[in-house]
Parts: sequence; C-alpha cells; structure tokens
Amino acid sequence: MGMNRRIGMLLAGAALVTTALAGCASGGTDGSGDAGPTPTETTAATTPGTAACDLVTGRGSVTLEETADAYRIEWTGVPVDPDDNRTTYEVQLGNDEMQGGVDLYIQYDTVTGTTYGVMPQGSNAVDPIDGEPETSGDTIVGTFPKDDALTPTWWSPKYTVIDDSGATSTVCTDDGQVMDYEPLS
Repeated sequence: MGMNRRIGMLLAGAALVTTALAGCASGGTDGSGDAGPTPTETTAATTPGTAACDLVTGRGSVTLEETADAYRIEWTGVPVDPDDNRTTYEVQLGNDEMQGGVDLYIQYDTVTGTTYGVMPQGSNAVDPIDGEPETSGDTIVGTFPKDDALTPTWWSPKYTVIDDSGATSTVCTDDGQVMDYEPLS
C-alpha cells in the first residue's frame, strides 16, 4: 500500500512537471509565456486565399475570400434580428508572430446604428471603411481593404448577439481556437 501511494504521487508529480515544462516551452518571446493562439488543425484541403467554416451551433456559416486588395467575408444563416439590441459579425486575421493582426468588423446596434470597418490589433476602436455591408435575407457580406503588411496564417470568425437575455457568441471550433489560413501568394 505504501509503495502504491509513492508511485501514485511520483506519477502525479511527473505529470505536473511535464505540464509546466510544456507551458514554458511554448512561451512567447517576451517571456510572458503567452505565445498567442494556436491554430486548430483542419482536415480539408485549403485553397490559397479562401476559407470556410460552419458555426458550432449548426446555425450559419462563414466564408473568407481574399483578392489582391481586399478580404470578402460572407456570413450565411445568421440574419440581423431587429429584436436584438446588438449583432456583431467579426473575423480576426493574424499570424503566428502576432504582428499586425486585424478584426474585420460589422456591427448592427439599435442605438448607435451600423459600425463597419477594421479594428487593428491592440485597438478598441474601429477604423470605418466607406460603404455599408450588403444584407440580403440571412446573408451579410462585408468587403474589407487588405493591409499589405499583414500575411495572415490563421483566421477566427465570431458571431455575437446581445439581446435582453444577455450576450451569446458563436465560433467555428468547439475549442474556440483559431483556424489555419493560407493567404494568396
């Protein structure tokens, strides 16, 4: 009995040390241990400049199409409901170095109206872009200018509704992680 207890404690200690070392090994360059998001592996073949996913709720999907000068984001199956206080459609684009990431952002708010633009990494302010997002039935389309300084390697869509019962956000992966993205060359 004493030997089994010692072996159990030894195994538990080894697991803790392994976990701690794994955390240190994946740490960022600033010593904070925060290496940024880890892309979720995808099994589908990727076509450079395109990506698509279904929201985990089974209600809606998102597609991303990159052109030479813009990103076109299409949300399908997640319409703006006039009874909601705020509906937000956003796609984060970033890279493993976490340099120059952006949020491509559309928000419909019953008080402030429509917000349409790009939110640079580290900012809480949306830089508005010309025009309005396209809406047709349950489809929302935004076309966002491309930042040549950013070469994204991952993307992360999020759909959020705020109504009288609170906020509900929906993403494309069960674990909430970002997804791999292969940009145009």
